Amino acid sequence: MNPGQLAILLLGMLGCSGLTATEEGVATILLQIPAPAEVEASETITLRAAALGSDGDTLNIPVFWIALDTTIVVDSVTGALTGRNPKTTGAIVARAGGLYSSRITFTVLTRADTLVRLGPAISTVPAGDSLSQDLLARLDQFGPPPSPVLGRRLVYQLVEPVFGTSDERTVELTGGGLIQSVTTTAFGTPPAPIRVRPVAGRSRPDSAIVTVNAWRPGGAPIPGSGHRFIIRFALP
Repeated sequence: MNPGQLAILLLGMLGCSGLTATEEGVATILLQIPAPAEVEASETITLRAAALGSDGDTLNIPVFWIALDTTIVVDSVTGALTGRNPKTTGAIVARAGGLYSSRITFTVLTRADTLVRLGPAISTVPAGDSLSQDLLARLDQFGPPPSPVLGRRLVYQLVEPVFGTSDERTVELTGGGLIQSVTTTAFGTPPAPIRVRPVAGRSRPDSAIVTVNAWRPGGAPIPGSGHRFIIRFALP
């Protein structure tokens, strides 16, 4: 499972608990939303909800959605939510019978159209060096002219070699571990260099492969995701 899918599968479960049931029998509205609650400008994601009775069973009662401002649009029946104005927030509520859910605030993100790898796909770490070169990538929005995208997540993952346990690890990312998530700067790039380093006291592998990915809040990969950096380690 990649980190983008994980962000979608970790759903926020929100409900109005501690309330007596309405005359329709609704005690709680259970909402499923992405975590964090985000949507891109012009992107549409689908929210889901269910009305629950006081015993926790699902009721055959429709749930309707209501947008509380104009920065987002939500279809009242299907729960299809679309971001309108980037760098803003918008709130919604759900209603089942006479019960309203808690207010849910979505952040509308600037749309990212492509993930660009900067620099060579293949590089070599000299025998006397302990760090690879910067594995640089950038998120862009199409123009004209193209512009970098601020405040979006990039996920770097060291995918080769594969290690059974951390004790077997011979290389890692400079942030520690095999996966590193960063937030892009105003230049659309990581705030600090992402590199590969050998683990002290262990034999270097012949090579390592790192991928970089970015996902839309709805779970779709941003075009360009999956770029690979191949790092070769020169023998002494």
